[in-house]
Amino acid sequence: MLFPPPRYCSLWRPVVESLSAAVGRLLASPGFKFLLICGLILVLTIPLLLVWGLIGEREQRAEGVRQSVANEWGRSQYIDGPLLIVPYTVRRITGEGDKRVEELVEKRAVFLPQSLKITGKATTKVLHRSIYDVAVYTGFLDFEGSFAAPDISEVVADAQSVRWRDAVLAVAVSDVSGLKAAASLSIDGSETLPFEPSIGVPATSANGIHVRLASATKLFASPGTAPDATPTGLNAFNFKFSLTINGSSELTFAPVAQQTTVELTSDWRDPSFMGAFLPNDRVLNPAAFAARWQIPHLARSVPQAWSLGEQELERMAPYSFGVRFIVPVDFYQLVSRAAKYAMMFLATAFMAVFLLEIRSARQVHPVQYLFVGLTMIFFYVLLLSFAEQIGFLRAYLIAAVATGGLLSLYVARVQASLNKGLVMAGAFFVLYGLLYLILRLEDYALLAGAIAGFVMLAVVMFSTLQVDWSGQKRNAG
Repeated sequence: MLFPPPRYCSLWRPVVESLSAAVGRLLASPGFKFLLICGLILVLTIPLLLVWGLIGEREQRAEGVRQSVANEWGRSQYIDGPLLIVPYTVRRITGEGDKRVEELVEKRAVFLPQSLKITGKATTKVLHRSIYDVAVYTGFLDFEGSFAAPDISEVVADAQSVRWRDAVLAVAVSDVSGLKAAASLSIDGSETLPFEPSIGVPATSANGIHVRLASATKLFASPGTAPDATPTGLNAFNFKFSLTINGSSELTFAPVAQQTTVELTSDWRDPSFMGAFLPNDRVLNPAAFAARWQIPHLARSVPQAWSLGEQELERMAPYSFGVRFIVPVDFYQLVSRAAKYAMMFLATAFMAVFLLEIRSARQVHPVQYLFVGLTMIFFYVLLLSFAEQIGFLRAYLIAAVATGGLLSLYVARVQASLNKGLVMAGAFFVLYGLLYLILRLEDYALLAGAIAGFVMLAVVMFSTLQVDWSGQKRNAG
């Protein structure tokens, strides 16, 4: 039979009524409402994740604009050099027994300067594209220094021949499209040779410029007096040259010499020194800066000479140093940091509404809690969109006043009480003020956030001591 006889219905009715009453008490209890609020907070992580994605997308968009401007003006510049590169050949035997083959292999030796001084001035400006600002610069760099007479035995002991006349002086430049003027190399103040495109070394990925030293007759050591005599080496020499180069974001150098000195000045007011070495001396003022680096070769694990076949030119890159020119736009980081505290502030806002509810005869529906949560999450969307246009501080004020005012008015209407709306306004004023303080503390942000969270938890705990979480007293009354 699908249904019990009527005489059994009277036995089940008390059980069903008792169960229904218990479920009703549970659903009406503050404890169940509290658990429901916790569930809503977890549900709100979904739109919060979308906000995180929006922040990342806008930050990538800004970076894309910076890269676009850099491609047109000049990218970050890294200058490695000058380097003296000399080709040589060695005899190599491969195979065994009757299959032994003897061949000559061409390689290149790299010799680093004995001394190098770079005196530079970077003239900066800010280019505007859409709503974004990009810092660019034009660098006027003067190089002077000296090379000791290169000794091939420092690189290889069994060189069959050294082609001294094919030696080149090379300067690696990360973005050669930024070079804006011709350059010439002065040797010992008497000979001038023009720089040519490329690094001057085949089968290498490095960009740069080079000078062929073959026409610098006074540079070669020769056993005879004939001008075409095969040189036995290169003499020590002094050099000078200048570069005019466009770039953006960064200007860095490699400490290639036994003693490298870089003196850099700029009209940029907010530099960020970067790389393996910080300046020995620096002068900062609101309109410009000056910095000076002095780096000995002992501070880098790179010898003064090596074979290019064994190590690439990029081996100096880990020891690069310099300065970063960045427009001080930190609102993406600030909005991202603010979003990290979203869960804590959502919970605090919900608990404020919950405490008002349990002290009132009017109940707040879960959908109304959801509206409160969505409004608080929309605070970050307003903050991000306005910050891109008018800066972080004014955007924060607008977003905080808009969301705080809307929620205070909404709670006042839901609870039919102006006083409770004013209480919520005060609570949001404290919340948003505390969040702004945490964002600006930087180094102490975690400590401030932890203390704030602990204090909020303590306030909620002691504010709910008299709450009848099960709802039994209300039902008994």
